[in-house]
Amino acid sequence: GGRGGDSGEDASEVDIKKIMKTIRARDLYPVIVFSFSRRACETHANDLMTGKTQLDFTTQEQKELIRQIYDNALLCMAEEDRELACVQKIYPMLERGIGIHHGGLLPIIKELVEILFGESLVKCLFATETFAMGLNMPARTCVFTEVEKFDGKEMRVLQPGEYTQMAGRAGRRGKDDRGTCILMLDKKLDKEELVHMTCGTGSALMSEFKLTYYSILNLLRRASGEEDAEYVIQRSFHQFQHTREVPRKKRELETITAEADGIQLDMSDAKAELVRLQNATRDARTALMHHAVDPEKLTRDILKPGRLVRVRDGDDEWGWGAVVGVRDLPAEAVPPLEPDKASEWGLESEWAKREMRNRRRAIDVLIHCGPGVDEGVLRPAKRILGRPGKLAEKGCTCEIIPVALRLVDAVGAMVLTLPRDLTDANARAQVGLAINELHHRFQGKAVPELDLENDLRLDGDEFHESMGRWLRSESELRAHPLYAASTKDGGLNEKQIELYRKKASLMERARDLKKEIKTTQLSKFRDELRDRSRVLTRFGMLDEEGTVTHKGRAACEIDTADEVLVTELMFNGCFVAMDHHALVALCSMFMPVEKTNEVYPLAGAAKEALEGPVKQLREAAKAIAEAEIDFGVRSQPAEGEDGRHEAVTEYVDSFKDALVGMVYDWSKGTNFDAIMRGTDMFEGTFVRAARRLDELMMELHRAARAVGSTELADSFEKGAESLRHG
Repeated sequence: GGRGGDSGEDASEVDIKKIMKTIRARDLYPVIVFSFSRRACETHANDLMTGKTQLDFTTQEQKELIRQIYDNALLCMAEEDRELACVQKIYPMLERGIGIHHGGLLPIIKELVEILFGESLVKCLFATETFAMGLNMPARTCVFTEVEKFDGKEMRVLQPGEYTQMAGRAGRRGKDDRGTCILMLDKKLDKEELVHMTCGTGSALMSEFKLTYYSILNLLRRASGEEDAEYVIQRSFHQFQHTREVPRKKRELETITAEADGIQLDMSDAKAELVRLQNATRDARTALMHHAVDPEKLTRDILKPGRLVRVRDGDDEWGWGAVVGVRDLPAEAVPPLEPDKASEWGLESEWAKREMRNRRRAIDVLIHCGPGVDEGVLRPAKRILGRPGKLAEKGCTCEIIPVALRLVDAVGAMVLTLPRDLTDANARAQVGLAINELHHRFQGKAVPELDLENDLRLDGDEFHESMGRWLRSESELRAHPLYAASTKDGGLNEKQIELYRKKASLMERARDLKKEIKTTQLSKFRDELRDRSRVLTRFGMLDEEGTVTHKGRAACEIDTADEVLVTELMFNGCFVAMDHHALVALCSMFMPVEKTNEVYPLAGAAKEALEGPVKQLREAAKAIAEAEIDFGVRSQPAEGEDGRHEAVTEYVDSFKDALVGMVYDWSKGTNFDAIMRGTDMFEGTFVRAARRLDELMMELHRAARAVGSTELADSFEKGAESLRHG
C-alpha cells in the first residue's frame, strides 16, 4: 500500500518549499521540521522531491559520502530486505540532504538518518516530536508545520513544555550565536495562546502511579500481601506529592480559621440554620448540574444564541442572562486541576480529561453587571429583594462575559431574539430590559427551565440520587420559618445574612481542609485494591481470603499485555486447540498499533483457524469490562445502560485485529516485503509490534510452565521462535 503521495503544486507545497528556499538562501540549515504525525512527515518530504522545482541541499562530494554510508548500512541487512520499498525510497531523499525520522521507520533506517544528520549530511530533517526527546541532535533552525496536535481526545495547542523541548533544538552550542524557530500557521492563533505556548511555564510533574492487576497479584503472592501493598504506596512519588501538600493546607486552615473567628456571629441561631440550608441547597444544585454541564449534553444546538441561562459562581448569584455564543477558552485561561483532584484522579484519567474539557468550553453570556465595568471591576448586579425586576444600584450595565460551563446553574426554556449588533450599548440595554421584564413577570415563581430528564436526556442512578438530594434540600429550605422573610425587601438584614453566609462558607472550607489533611492517598489506594481484588476473585485468580490461586500464579507472569484477559483465555481452553501460528496471530491483538486504512486480509486457513478464537477473545473482554464496571474499577462515560454499553464497547474495541493476518503469514514464513505490500502500516510499526509480541509469548511460556502446562508452554515458545526470522 502506498503512503504519502505525490501532491501537486498546491498551497501547502508552495509554503514548505518557500520556507526551505529561504532557509537555504540565508544559510540557516541544518533544519528540523517538526510535524505531529508520521504520514505528515513523509508527505512534506515528498513535497520537496516533486513538482517543477525539486530542492537539493548537497554537493557532489557529499552525495558520494552519503552513498558510501548508505551502502555500508545495507550490508547490515538481509539481501531480500535490501529491496524493500521503504529502503529504496529513502535513498533519493538522503542523496539530496533530506531525511525522515519517526517511529514507523525500520530501526536500521532511523539509525542511518541519525548518523547522516549528526555528520551534517542531512540538511533538512522531517521528524515527529519524539526526535527532540532523547537524541542529542541540535540544528540551526526548527520549523513547526503546525502548532496543534491531537492528544488522543482532541486537537489542542502545544503545551509550553512541549514547545520548549522541540524549539530548544534550534541553536548548536559552540557553532551558532542564536537559534531560529519558524511557525507555519494555517489558521488564526490568539496572541494569548501564542504567548502561553512560547513563554509559559511547563506543566507540573504529577505522579501517575497506578495499581494494576499485575502489581496486586505479585504483592499478594507474598506472605503479607496487603501490608506490602501499603509499603509500596507509602514510599511512592504519588504519596510524596500528597504529603508535600499537607503543610500548605495547614497554613490555609489557620488563615481561614482566624478569618471565621473574626466574624462575631452565633452560628447556632435560626439565621445560621437558614444560611446552612441555603448552602446545602446550593451545593445540591451544583452536584445536580454537574451531570448536565458537559459539552456532550449542553450542545451548541441547546445553547443557541438567545437561550436563557442562570449563572452562579459560588455565593455570587449573577441571575439570568442570554447566550450569545459558544467557544473554547485559550489554554492559559483554563484553570488547572487542583492538586488534590490531580492526585486523586491522575492527569490522564477519563475524569480529569472530562473535567478539563468542561473547563475549556465556555459560553458568552449577555448579563447584568454591577457598576465599575469600565474600570475593570466585574461583579454581578444586585436586585431589590421582593422586586427582582428592579436593580438595586445605579450604573449597572448589560455586558457580554465568558462563562465556564460549570457555572451554569440552570438552562431556561425560553429563547430571546437578540439584536444583530451587540457591540452597541443601546442594543445590549434593550436585551437587559427584556431580562428585567422576565424577572418581574416570574417574581415569586420559578422561571421555566429545560427539563433535565426529557430535554437534556439525563438518566442513571447517580443523576436520580442527585435530583432527590436537591429536591429534599429545596423543600427543607422553603419550610424554614425565615425563608419567606429572606426573599422580601426589609424582611431580614441582607448584610447580616451575607456575614452568616460568609462564616458558614469559611467553616465548611475549614472542615474540608481538616478532612483532606487527615485523609491520605493510602486510604484511596485501599479502596482501589479492594475493588480490583473483587474483580480478580470473580475470575478465580484470588480466593475469598485474598490468596493467589493456581490461575492467579499464571497471571503473575504477564506484564506485556492485559494480564486478566490473557489468563482467562489460557484457562477457558481458547489457546489449547490452536497451533503455534494461530496462537501468535491471536496474541497480536494485545499489541497497540496505529490506525490503518488498508487492513491486511485474513483469508483461507488463517480465517478458518482464527475466526472462532477472535470471537472468544471479544466475549471474554466483554465479561471483564462488565465486572470492572460492577465493582467500580471502570467508569462509564454516561449514566444508564447506554453509558455501560459504551464503556464495554470501548474496552472490547481496544483489541484490534489489524496485525492478525500479518503475524499469521509472517509466522508461516511469508516474505516481509510481500506482507508490507498488503497494508499501509509502517514497516517500523510492524517490527516493533513483533518484538513486543515475542516478549509476550515468552511471558506466556513462563506462565504455562508455572501452572504445569508443559504442552501449552511449548506452543508459546514455538510461536515466539516463528517470529524470529528475516
